[in-house]
Amino acid sequence: MIRFITIILYGLLFWMALDFIFYAGLIVNYIKAYKIPIFFNEFFVDTQHWWLWIAGIFLYGTIFMVKNKKRQKAFFYLVSLCIAILPWIPTFGKNIGKAMFAKEGISYKFDHTQIKDATLLFSSRGYDYVLLPGRDRAVKYPSSNRIE
Repeated sequence: MIRFITIILYGLLFWMALDFIFYAGLIVNYIKAYKIPIFFNEFFVDTQHWWLWIAGIFLYGTIFMVKNKKRQKAFFYLVSLCIAILPWIPTFGKNIGKAMFAKEGISYKFDHTQIKDATLLFSSRGYDYVLLPGRDRAVKYPSSNRIE
């Protein structure tokens, strides 16, 4: 029972730290680059997958408990840290954010206007943050106006 609790606690420690570093890099180099007006808390909570947390916590906790493999464990954690730091590099952060959240060719319909071929940068809590052609700043539209 103690071993199971230790796996969970160390897994939480490592997974939460690396996950936070990764998403903080995305908010700096993707969300803020397009001037999307959301806070980190909203972004972090809305983009998490619960099943990935369970897998990550048990993976990192179990690897921490492996005995006599210090070099392999250090290498694994170093590679994980390097992956978590990638979004902090501006070009990587923007490309990772686009791969995770962006959708091309989205259309919107309003009362008397229709917008075609917009890029959906991020969708959260009933709103879409859209990049229109020729602009560098995201525009906020209700998700209900999206044409699928």
